[in-house]
Amino acid sequence: MGITERRQRERDVRRELAMDAAMAIYAAEGYHAITMDKIAERSEVSRAALYLYFKNKEEIVLSAIISYADYFARILREMYEKRESIRENLLEELWECFREFYEKDPVAFSAWQYLHQREMVTNLSAEFRDILYDVGAKVVSLQHKIVGYAVEEGIFIQCDHRTLAEVIWSTFLGIVYTERSKYRLSHKNHMAVTMDTARQVLSLGVLNPSRKKIGSGVRRLRD
Repeated sequence: MGITERRQRERDVRRELAMDAAMAIYAAEGYHAITMDKIAERSEVSRAALYLYFKNKEEIVLSAIISYADYFARILREMYEKRESIRENLLEELWECFREFYEKDPVAFSAWQYLHQREMVTNLSAEFRDILYDVGAKVVSLQHKIVGYAVEEGIFIQCDHRTLAEVIWSTFLGIVYTERSKYRLSHKNHMAVTMDTARQVLSLGVLNPSRKKIGSGVRRLRD
């Protein structure tokens, strides 16, 4: 390995350490507790070195979110590319993409959604707002393509595919928020069973009612 490659690797490692540290602080203390000093201390990267790689803490958090969102986009793209072979289970596969995305890094998932809150978006610079928008737009576009294909092929009900994609995603988000809130209060976790039930309920309203699969879905739900 040459000097240039070694330096690039060291740079990438330090960036990863900084992003991991920022997410750890967010998980333990919340977004507003994140500071460059705390990131430096936790990551064992000097404060001066951090400023060689990032402008401020917002850029560190956004970099972590972008990396996480790129993973989401990748698994959605892979799903779209194999849409023909999974058409009979497309809703289940889409739901599993959402679940896999969330379970990969619940902290980054939470941070991404937190930054979308109005007061947070308003406080971001125009540059960072654009970055956040572009990251989300890429993921939303892929969701629209997947659901659009399902509507066009008669797998899902006939309606505006963009609205339907938002309904499915919003259902998933609502479950995550509700179950996380319940866990903080009671330390009880019903995430898995609630997600499975929601997927089955969605299948009764999302899948084209002329498809025979609906009957088996009803039986499973009643069982």
